[in-house]
Order: sequence, then structure tokens, then C-alpha cells
Amino acid sequence: MRKLFLAVTFLTWITMSYWPACLAGAVDVPQDFVVCTGWHALCTASPDCKMNGDTADCDCMRVNEPHILATSEIQDTAVKRLTLAECTNEHPCDVDQAPVCKAIQYGQYTVDDVKYKWVSTYSYRGWCSIMTVKFIPCDQKAKGYTGDLYYAICDGAPCTEIRHPPDPNRPLSCQCRVANDPFVGMNNGSCTGDNGGIMSSSPIWAWDFRNNTYPFPMPGYEYVQGACAPLKSDPFRPR
Repeated sequence: MRKLFLAVTFLTWITMSYWPACLAGAVDVPQDFVVCTGWHALCTASPDCKMNGDTADCDCMRVNEPHILATSEIQDTAVKRLTLAECTNEHPCDVDQAPVCKAIQYGQYTVDDVKYKWVSTYSYRGWCSIMTVKFIPCDQKAKGYTGDLYYAICDGAPCTEIRHPPDPNRPLSCQCRVANDPFVGMNNGSCTGDNGGIMSSSPIWAWDFRNNTYPFPMPGYEYVQGACAPLKSDPFRPR
């Protein structure tokens, strides 16, 4: 009887020890990116953002096309919580299914109790010309570095309309967060913004400089590469 009791106790201990690991392995991880359609702000070509405390004001374009949003950058806390819960790797949201897409489309994106009609997200407008520029790594701690110390991250940033924009092609002002870690030099292969401002960019780990591509799966990028490539055959080696 004692042997049976010990055996049952041992099995119970093993099960209890293993159960949390099973649960941890079964956690449904949120999607890194969701895809939406419609109007949005595009800050890809914003090289002169003005520092404003812990944020930067970037003048951005107004674009109507499919766009991509990193779920980690959603600034509407309620919408972010819903999106992370509903859009997971196990149950991914299709185009326009994410709660954040609806918030952007209907002007319900709320930051600090203010609803914004415009939100900065990412899309491929102009990438055929952008891809001709060789991006460079900008590391503020590198010996001899002379570029900017800060850069703006505009994904998920709330935006307002500029009443009389000095540049009609950039009629929106987006309040982007500011970072000072190594970043991608996107301003014509430079680490310095224009007119004393800083550039809208991304962290250095978000770009493969050797292969001139993203180091992680980015929705739709394979089509952009094909569309921007010269019209010719690729080298072929028979097996």
C-alpha cells in the first residue's frame, strides 16, 4: 500500500511540474504585424522631424493603400489589448480583421483620451526608388560617429492635419516616439536628418544591410522586391 501511495505521489509531482511547461508552450503568441487597408499617414520619407520633449513632430504624407502595423507599437491601449488578444500566430487576423484596423478606419484611435482621424503606419509607397538607396548602420557608440544621436519611430503614432502645410505633399503632423539606440540611416545613406531635424527610421536590427532586405518575414515585401527588380531573367544553375 505504501509503495502504491509513493507511486501516486511521484506521478502527481511529475504532472504538476510538467503542467506549467505545457501551458507555457501552448500560449498563443500575438502576431507581430497586422495588415489594414485605407487611409493612413506615411512617414517613411520624413528626414526633418523636430524634437519635442520625448517625442518628435514629423510632417508625413497622406496615403490610401494597404498598410502594415507592428502590434507592439499600437498606442491606443484598449485597441492594442484587443488586437493582441484576437490576432495571434495560432489564429491570425486577415486583412482588415484586426481591431486596430477598424479603429484607424473609423477615426476611433484614441491616445491620452484624444481620438485621432489619422495614424502613422507602414506601407510600400515609393519603395522602388527607396530600394535604390543603400541604407547604412548608424551606431552612436561607434568610434568616429558624427551622425544624429536620436531618431523617430512613427509606427502607430497619432497624427493631425496641418492647416496650412508648407509642403502640400506632407499635410499631416505625427507625434512619433523618440529613441537613441542604433538605427538605420535611411536619409540618402546618411545618419543625419535635414534642417537640424532627425529622421524617421527603425532600429538597426530591423534591416539586413548585407542583403538589403528585412531579416524577418514582412507582409508583402517579396512582391515589392519583384515589382522593383529590373525586367530580366535571374541567373539559373541547373541542378
